[in-house]
Amino acid sequence: MANEGTIRIHRSIGGTGAAFRVAFVPYDSDGEGIASMRSFHEVQHVRAFLKLLGVGTELIKDALRQLAAGRSASVPNVSLTDEAVKNAGLLTTENLARSRG
Repeated sequence: MANEGTIRIHRSIGGTGAAFRVAFVPYDSDGEGIASMRSFHEVQHVRAFLKLLGVGTELIKDALRQLAAGRSASVPNVSLTDEAVKNAGLLTTENLARSRG
């Protein structure tokens, strides 16, 4: 089953925590919250994570250009397999319920 949605990336300025937060927001979400989020300290880790999710090279370059120009980026119309979501540690509520039986 494919999970379709938007990947949102936000860069924090200052502070002591992770510099980048990457969230996957599924389109079937009720808008009440973000399905899942991962944090990274380096932009190279964000690039590697997007590659792990199966995001295409040009889309990754575009997202990194957006980050360089500002504090956030988005990659709309992303389709992730259940396996990619699980391997990336992006368990959605639906997938978590399924995995628990």
